[in-house]
Amino acid sequence: MDFVVGWSKRTELPIKVFPLWLALSPAKFYSWKRRYGMANEHNGQIPRDFWLEEHERQAILDFHEQHPLEGYRRSTFMMLDQGVVAVSPSSVYVAAGSSVAVPRGGPGHHADQRAWNAIGHMKSRGL
Repeated sequence: MDFVVGWSKRTELPIKVFPLWLALSPAKFYSWKRRYGMANEHNGQIPRDFWLEEHERQAILDFHEQHPLEGYRRSTFMMLDQGVVAVSPSSVYVAAGSSVAVPRGGPGHHADQRAWNAIGHMKSRGL
């Protein structure tokens, strides 16, 4: 941009001739002119307000470590009640990964699922 503007002033030629001489399409030149002075972001991810921060993710993992038998939904509301962190159940599920208890099935299955998760948790720790 500075090159074109500088030479346009020196030669008193209109700016619109320089892109043609430089083998640039006018659309590309004016696109560059519009972006001039802006930071190059290289299509990087822009942090969103709803993303979990690292301290929240760590609080979820620490809470799950202390309460391994609780499901992700119950853990969510327990953390909310205890003032640990305020996040959605889906965020707890994603942050804690597949290690959270996810009860499925009919009556009596919930307790069985907790027992199996506890056994799996102890086996993974070598207990």
